[in-house]
Amino acid sequence: MGLLNEFKVGDIVTFKTHPLLFNKRIKGDGKYVPPMLIISEVHIENKDKRMFDEASGNKISDRIKYNCFYFDDNKSEFKEVMMYEPMLNTFRDIIIERISRKGDVFDGAQSLHQEIDSYDIVKYEFGKLVRFKTKKIEIFKKRSSKEIPSKNNVIDKKEIKEIIQYVVNYSSPDFLISGYKKNDKENLFYPNGDIKQIVAENLLKVKWFNPFQLKFSEIYLPEIFFTDKMFFSSKEFESPSKIDS
Repeated sequence: MGLLNEFKVGDIVTFKTHPLLFNKRIKGDGKYVPPMLIISEVHIENKDKRMFDEASGNKISDRIKYNCFYFDDNKSEFKEVMMYEPMLNTFRDIIIERISRKGDVFDGAQSLHQEIDSYDIVKYEFGKLVRFKTKKIEIFKKRSSKEIPSKNNVIDKKEIKEIIQYVVNYSSPDFLISGYKKNDKENLFYPNGDIKQIVAENLLKVKWFNPFQLKFSEIYLPEIFFTDKMFFSSKEFESPSKIDS
């Protein structure tokens, strides 16, 4: 029986240091928050891979690793990174809160998880608008800081305020479908028949305007990365009862 991988192609994951795995709001500098990642390939190393340090016996590697993509909003481009399985956590453990226009705070994680799980494979249509599936998670992140007024070096405790701000780094633009092809990647099995790599079957080419390079960019990525079912409306900021109605 082959080695079982915890995550699959198309899953949304993040680095285990993500602060929203532990708290509902980001503390400190938002630039250290890692991005949400989508898995494009599963790599399973052969049984001969060296995973332990010979001198200490400590584990230094893993047989399962994932090729992942995220959107770098500072350069308006997709980037890929290879991550070992023990370094990753599912997006379902991320804590997301929502704040209504009236200032009511409620848990928005479950509804967001359900929405993402409901996304179907995009039906191909040249020129169709699609969105990267991590977009809502990234734009709903929030950071908390405190405003501490003082006079003559004396802090006025009654005037201390908590300031909540959205942290939208790694948010992605809207994309238009500009092409399609089958994934022709080869060498997916070891000589003995064991699985070496698991990849997406179909790839979409998407186009967007890159404001940093002042040009339109294109890239082929797995079709499972995108959805045409992500919508934004005033209901996003209403109470849970109104959202479900």
